[in-house]
Amino acid sequence: MVDVVDPVARKFGAEVRRLREHAGLSQTKLARLLPASQASVSDLELGKTRAKKDTAERIDAVLNSDGRVVAAWEAQYEVYEPPDWYRKLPIVEPQATQIQQYQPLLISGLLQTRDYMHASIRASNRTVPQSVIDVKVNERTERQARLRGDEPPFLSVVLDETALYRRLGSAAIMGAQLEYLCEVSTWSRVEVLIIPANTWDHPGLDNGFTLLRVPDAGMLLYTEARAAGGVIVDTDVVNEHISLMGDLRGFALPPDQSRGLIKKAQGEVE
Repeated sequence: MVDVVDPVARKFGAEVRRLREHAGLSQTKLARLLPASQASVSDLELGKTRAKKDTAERIDAVLNSDGRVVAAWEAQYEVYEPPDWYRKLPIVEPQATQIQQYQPLLISGLLQTRDYMHASIRASNRTVPQSVIDVKVNERTERQARLRGDEPPFLSVVLDETALYRRLGSAAIMGAQLEYLCEVSTWSRVEVLIIPANTWDHPGLDNGFTLLRVPDAGMLLYTEARAAGGVIVDTDVVNEHISLMGDLRGFALPPDQSRGLIKKAQGEVE
């Protein structure tokens, strides 16, 4: 299983460790006084678990730190953060050697142009400030950088043909996006497969999903929806989606023919 460490939790844990050592207590002694297990104190200090505020308050009282533990907790956690389930993907994804994605509605975020990103994020977040949109676009752009690195993962993306015709932004934005999709589909470490829109009994009528092969962890599943989702390690659920991905690939056209559908859609942009 992936050893997921939250950077925010790690900062708070480091401060707890500093204050504990300053108070002259071992992890075992702190655990006994809380009370808690020594393993839970260790995980907290290493950033493997997120402390609740009442835990911070108990630690503060035991260490007699005059509110410094609580202040450290508030400084790290009482700000806006993406949902917990979403924060794990940027941690797991950079470790993946292979990424398989299925997207029925939009072009995969890893293969989007910045203009298409802006348009797609804005379309589903009409009331948020532009500054929030810009942050999301920058985060998505940073995720793409690994595809151009020295050791990129193998990325296989299965798209429904209807995603090629979903108009976002403007004709110019869509044309540039489809042209870029054609370009990246020729990269040696990227595969783009299209399921024709006239496919009967399409097996992928639910939400999109991502399979990630991670060293020492095997295959992981990532699902996403507006208010739920996350990285899933349950073997039965992962295997179910591995099987589904196989079915989807079977319905998709080979890379060259898929590229032909992308070029056809590009020629029909108005």
